[in-house]
Amino acid sequence: MLRLRRVLPILCVLALLGGSAPPAPGNDGSPASASAAKKGKRKCPKGKVLKTVTIKRNGKKVRVKRCRKARKAAPKPGPAPSPGAQSLFEPPGRKLEGNDALPFLQRYLANSTFTDCPAGWPNCAVEERYSHFGDGSFYYCRLTPTSGSDIRSSQSYQVQNAVVEADGSWTFNEAVSGGGFYEWRVATNGQVVGAYSFEGGAPEQLGPLQYVSGGRDCSY
Repeated sequence: MLRLRRVLPILCVLALLGGSAPPAPGNDGSPASASAAKKGKRKCPKGKVLKTVTIKRNGKKVRVKRCRKARKAAPKPGPAPSPGAQSLFEPPGRKLEGNDALPFLQRYLANSTFTDCPAGWPNCAVEERYSHFGDGSFYYCRLTPTSGSDIRSSQSYQVQNAVVEADGSWTFNEAVSGGGFYEWRVATNGQVVGAYSFEGGAPEQLGPLQYVSGGRDCSY
């Protein structure tokens, strides 16, 4: 009985010592572990990111975390631009008006045709064409399978209010000797739209037509 009484206090002391033993440094929940976790959440200044880099320490290469400048991601390539229609006219690079536009018109308007059938009749059932020549003559032709239904008009023309844009598109008004008046707009790809009026009457819309180099009279 005496021996048992001596053993019990010793067991109690050992139990108390075992229950109060501090956890080893670095275990989860310990101050050291909390400090390490806090260090793992290191924040970098704006514009920098935390990266793992290799440095030399005591003659040995070690991997450490360092703040480094963030690299901007390379922009993703956009879709390839679709090739546009090539301009039929050399762009002057600046707006031309009045007398400044005359050399351009002499180059492109004189000896040219506006037509709804670029291949020429009889490749189309009916062709309407408006032709300009360098000598000042103007032809309006409506060619059909029946010669008696054709329209063949030969007059002279005078250009007014010509404007050439920097990209090579152009507009002009045109008075013809028979009393008619035209307004033309020519795009860089050669598409032409216009309006025709006779002696102040209501304008008739024309086109779209196509610009063709070379004047054509009303012959087939």
